[in-house]
Amino acid sequence: MSLKSLLRGVAPLAALALAAAASGGCDKLHVSLDGEEGKKLADLDLTGAPPSEVTLLGPDTVRISQGDKLAISVDGDSDTADQMRFTLKNGTLGILRKNGKWSGGETVTINVTMPAPRKLTMAGSGKMFSPGLAGDSARVTVAGSGTVETESVATDSLKVDIAGSGSYRAAGTAKTLKLTIAGSGDARLDALKVEEAKVDIAGSGDSAFASDGTVKANIMGSGEVRVIGRATCKVTSMGSGRLVCTPAASAGTKPKSDQPKA
Repeated sequence: MSLKSLLRGVAPLAALALAAAASGGCDKLHVSLDGEEGKKLADLDLTGAPPSEVTLLGPDTVRISQGDKLAISVDGDSDTADQMRFTLKNGTLGILRKNGKWSGGETVTINVTMPAPRKLTMAGSGKMFSPGLAGDSARVTVAGSGTVETESVATDSLKVDIAGSGSYRAAGTAKTLKLTIAGSGDARLDALKVEEAKVDIAGSGDSAFASDGTVKANIMGSGEVRVIGRATCKVTSMGSGRLVCTPAASAGTKPKSDQPKA
C-alpha cells in the first residue's frame, strides 16, 4: 500500500477522533444518532426485535449481558441517569446524553441484556463491555479515548477501527482480521487468533494478536504490530514502525529480528 493510500484509508478515522474529542469537551453540543436525539428510557419501546448493534456516545459505561430479549437499566448518579437518552432504529441501540449535558457530573453504567451483538461503536471516553461478538461479520469502532472489551469473539470476519487514543481488548477466533489505527490507540488482541490479517497504522498505535497464517502490515509512524505464532509476515513502513512476528513458544522472549520491510 502506498503512503497516499494509507492516508486516504485512515482519514475517516481521523475525522471520527476529532468529532469525539470535540464532543467530550463541549457542554452544549448538538448530538444525535441517525438524526434522532433519543428518548428517556421509560419512553423507549423495548418490545420489538432486539438490536444487533450498540453505539455509545459519551463518557459513560455500557455492560452487555446475553439474553434473548432486550432489557435496559441504568445504575449510578440519579441526575446523570435522568439525562441519558436512547434510540432504537434499524437494529441499532444508541446510548447518549441529552444535549447540553454532554460532559460534567458523574458517569453512569448502562446494563443491556440482548443477544450477542455483531457491531459495537464507542465515541468519546466511555467504556463498553460485551461477553462476545456474533455473526459471520463483526465490527468494532473506537473513536476518542474510550475502551471496548469483548471476552469471546467467534466470527469469520472481524473489522476493527480505532481513531485517537482508545483501546480494544478481545479474545477468541476470527478467520480474517482487518485492523486500522489512526493515532495512539491500541488493540490488545493477544488472546485472539486469526488466519489472515491486514493491519494499517498511522501514528504511534500498536497491536498484538496470534496467527499462523498470513499477516500484512502498513505502518506510517512509530506504530508496532506484534504477532504470536508461525505467521508469514510482510510489512511496508515509513518511519520507525515495525512488524514483529514471534513463535508462540518464545513469545515471552525478545524477538531475534523484525520482518524485512517491503
